[in-house]
Amino acid sequence: RSFCVGTENGFQSFCCVDQCNVLMETLERSIAHPVASPSLIAELVAALPTETVAAPRNLSISLRHKLDKIAEANGGHVPLHGRLFSQWLHHAFPNECPQPRAPGVTEAPMTHDERRARRNSS
Repeated sequence: RSFCVGTENGFQSFCCVDQCNVLMETLERSIAHPVASPSLIAELVAALPTETVAAPRNLSISLRHKLDKIAEANGGHVPLHGRLFSQWLHHAFPNECPQPRAPGVTEAPMTHDERRARRNSS
């Protein structure tokens, strides 16, 4: 799914960069492995700036504790591509990273155009 919005006539459209993907790609390049220690992730995330989060920053005790809990449940390492890490990224970057879907929910959220089409068809 792209993050693009357009009108029905197609003349006005724009696309937005998914900032969470940018953050995740930065982490993936730095770590170069599907799992990492919570201390490495915390160090890297603390240094990641966004438009709404200044860096460097000190991660809260609560945020570090959540990351440590993910590692405890996974043999001491944090899987970068799991739902729990996605949820943690949402807490670390609430304006950039969306809340992941709840377990068992398979349907992706509707786009603006899909909601409009559903509304117009009913």
